[in-house]
Amino acid sequence: MQQHRGMEGNKLVAYRLLTLAFASTAALAACGPPATVTGPSSGLSTTVNIIDITETPSDGKVIAVMQFSQGGKTVQIGDATMTCNGVALTYNGLLFGYAERVPLVATGGTYRFRHTRSGVNSDVNVTVPPRPVFAAPTTAGATLARSASFTIHYVADGGTAVRGDASDPSHSKNDSQADDGTHDGLDTSGFTPGPGTLSLTRTLQAAVAGTPFSSATSKFDTGKTIAITWQ
Repeated sequence: MQQHRGMEGNKLVAYRLLTLAFASTAALAACGPPATVTGPSSGLSTTVNIIDITETPSDGKVIAVMQFSQGGKTVQIGDATMTCNGVALTYNGLLFGYAERVPLVATGGTYRFRHTRSGVNSDVNVTVPPRPVFAAPTTAGATLARSASFTIHYVADGGTAVRGDASDPSHSKNDSQADDGTHDGLDTSGFTPGPGTLSLTRTLQAAVAGTPFSSATSKFDTGKTIAITWQ
């Protein structure tokens, strides 16, 4: 069962990365490669993203991405270095940002994104939110009936959206919905009776005040997967 949870986490990671890559590639096709700019952080807007889909990743790390824009257009930075919790972030053309896998931080801890130019540090700090919490009857270890319109129950927590996934070893049904405590409409009727998983990935997005940047936004994708049995 541990192996299946890991597989499901990897599928969700792949989904998120492919979504980011698709959006970035579309922007690239429309606008061409981003310009490289120089200057202080006060002239930049930044979006920082932590993709923490798997509760226990095999390498103990999550994906950190730091993107920049100026005048509403995505840019590369020509005179600064970027890090997250001390790990160097390198430019990734698919993501239009600076990215790397960094050590996982527990709930309540902090990811510190840093732009360093001429010895001056400009930081954006992101606090790790709690993972999604499943609610009865869709809790760990439950035996659940397959349905043409299956509902995952969970504790709502003010996210921008929640991506729900129901899987068996051969099938997966998922989509994104509002963070309202129920994730419904998943067709599990064709699943095979026996072991399965339910996964929730909450996206939280908010402006970050008090940074040296012109503006800063944080995005955090936090996930939880449980093992269940399909009936």
